[in-house]
Amino acid sequence: MSNECSITGDKLDTNELINLINTEQYDKLEEAWLGIIESNSKDLQALFDIVDLLAKREEKKRAHDFLIMLAPHYQQKGLYQDALEVLKKVLEYNPKEKGLAKGIAECYSNIYKDRPYAKGLVEKTGIESASDIRSAMKKLEKYFYLDLDDYVSHKSWGVGQVVSVDTEGEKVNINFEKKNNHSISMDIAPDILQKLDKDDLLVMIYARKDALNKMIEEDPVGLIKLTLKYFKGKASVSHIKNRLISGVIPPGAWSKWWTNTKKLLKKDPYIKLTDGTPTTSFLELRTSPMTHHQEILEKLAITADISKKIEIVKKYISTMKNTETCRETLNEITTRFIKDAATLQGENPSLAIECLFLLDEIQDILKEETRKYKDTIETLIRTTENLPEFIDNINTLEYRKHTLGLIKQVKPEHWQDEFTSLFFLNSGNLWEFIIKELITENKQHAIEGIALKLFNQFNAYPEHYIWFCKNGMHRRYPELYKNIDPALMFNRLIELSDNIYFKIQKGRDGDLKTVITKIKNLLEDKGTDYAISILNDANAEAIFNVVSRSKGMEDWFKVSIESVIQDRYPELFEEPGLPKLDESKIYVTKEGYEKKKKEFDHLMNVEFPENARDLGEAISRGDLRENAEYKAAREKQAMLVEKAERMKAELQKVVIIDPHSVHADTASPGTKVTLRHEGKAELEMYTLLGPWDVDIEKGIISYLSPIGKGLLNRTAGETITIKLPEGESTYEIIKIEKVLL
Repeated sequence: MSNECSITGDKLDTNELINLINTEQYDKLEEAWLGIIESNSKDLQALFDIVDLLAKREEKKRAHDFLIMLAPHYQQKGLYQDALEVLKKVLEYNPKEKGLAKGIAECYSNIYKDRPYAKGLVEKTGIESASDIRSAMKKLEKYFYLDLDDYVSHKSWGVGQVVSVDTEGEKVNINFEKKNNHSISMDIAPDILQKLDKDDLLVMIYARKDALNKMIEEDPVGLIKLTLKYFKGKASVSHIKNRLISGVIPPGAWSKWWTNTKKLLKKDPYIKLTDGTPTTSFLELRTSPMTHHQEILEKLAITADISKKIEIVKKYISTMKNTETCRETLNEITTRFIKDAATLQGENPSLAIECLFLLDEIQDILKEETRKYKDTIETLIRTTENLPEFIDNINTLEYRKHTLGLIKQVKPEHWQDEFTSLFFLNSGNLWEFIIKELITENKQHAIEGIALKLFNQFNAYPEHYIWFCKNGMHRRYPELYKNIDPALMFNRLIELSDNIYFKIQKGRDGDLKTVITKIKNLLEDKGTDYAISILNDANAEAIFNVVSRSKGMEDWFKVSIESVIQDRYPELFEEPGLPKLDESKIYVTKEGYEKKKKEFDHLMNVEFPENARDLGEAISRGDLRENAEYKAAREKQAMLVEKAERMKAELQKVVIIDPHSVHADTASPGTKVTLRHEGKAELEMYTLLGPWDVDIEKGIISYLSPIGKGLLNRTAGETITIKLPEGESTYEIIKIEKVLL
């Protein structure tokens, strides 16, 4: 399972986190949580749900630690309101958390930083040193409830606007409709005053009458929505009329205005309008375009493709929380799909059976007639002439498997034949299912028939054959490979790759590049180990020849197998002479290659995880801007990535130096050269090997070094001049010996 959580926009999908908690995979949970901290998710409630779930599982310490990691993340991004909510949550779990009061005070100061008196009010409450943080916070909330120019409503004084704020006297002064410059204590203002938005209907009547008059003519639907908000989202037409003709729309203009506006309201997806008299007809403001019930039925109504309709319904069923509240919707869906199934039985039986399976699923959910559609499904299967094609045309995988299960019941004597035919017709999502069913029922004859057809017709079924080889290499389903030669299976996979490679070279791409990529991925994963594991005297030469001749395989793959075969079976090879060195390759001994490979493995399996832990620890300390450990860990991560990419590229260029190809007649990798420097009596000896084999103390140098390059392809008795960093030097080659045996 992935350790990452899905984030779409600002919404976090916490399903994976919940699953990690339910399965008590807390190490992976911490990694996922760190990923969230670095993401742009603002779905704070979803994160609190995770923390609460941890607390319910008696993981309060972990829940607390997660919150402590989260707060600096929001503070760093300047999201102080979110940071405050996190710290309030911390307060629930540990009221004595060190630095908590200071953090809360900092949040309030930043949230209200646009108010010149904000810092003074925070200090006035003494929240940083308060023994009761909750009381101090409650007082602060009252202090900050109102600001200059805010609009409020009082049940007796009407609408008003804040004209001044007196922090010393802890009062706000408000001009009300019925009371001018009235002073109210900050402490009681939240209890007796309702704060209003600037676009509230009452505010517009009080202070923005021109804008309101403009809406009457230009945005009548917007005016109705504004009025519905005044009525908390729902009101009768009669109530709306009475409100609007009281200072908004002239009473004589109402009838005509409402007739025109009503037509527009019926088209607006956010307004629900019920017919009736002015007192029985209601308007309701939807928070979303329509109810879930309406939405699902609307989607079905506008969707012509039956398969898409089935997807819509299955998704609806999967998110359904209460069967009873959805019963009306499910009954309506049932009615529609009964008609579809009846129509499709003659036109498209595969789609018809999908409809029937869906209807059967709904019946189970509603706990009604459980066999209502099963008899029809079985009859449809029994009367279908070409069952494999019928099943392959079913779009929903779940329903394909259901159909296969029913075939075993309907055709107990011949079901394995239908399964076998379907195996070669299907594109892949049923292969595992079919083989497992055949093995479970001990249908060895059918299993062997599938295996031999795949083995002998691998070019006709390339995707099938890759699947066949993959399972063989992973030693799965041994029943499938009883009569299959593993070496021939491997060789035919290489041949398949070459055949596809040649087709691609001729411009016949299609999906072939995808197929060859699958083969390369399989061989990179298991190919080398598998080939080496099956080597024996009878097949070594054939495997060597197939691999060596291959044009589609990577050089590293070919060399890794060729070198093993040459080491194990030297009698198969004559000494062919050293080929000219390819400058794009890196020639090394097998030992040098293994040494570098271990370095690479250590980098990937030790250094990267250590860096990830360091990074996680640094993040958990918070305030990433001033976190030196975090910056150091990030820099090291970048260095490790660069090093890994370089080493991987080098390892793919490797050619193992073949001892059989080394000769003493010329200086080459694998030889030891004895030299006499001009004007000196003593001799110098250098062994030429690859760049990863260098050992200066033992006189082993790289063939790519200045001396190594100067000696390459030279013979004993020659006098040569080599350019060195300190200048040119002249040497006589005394002797060349072979050192690799």
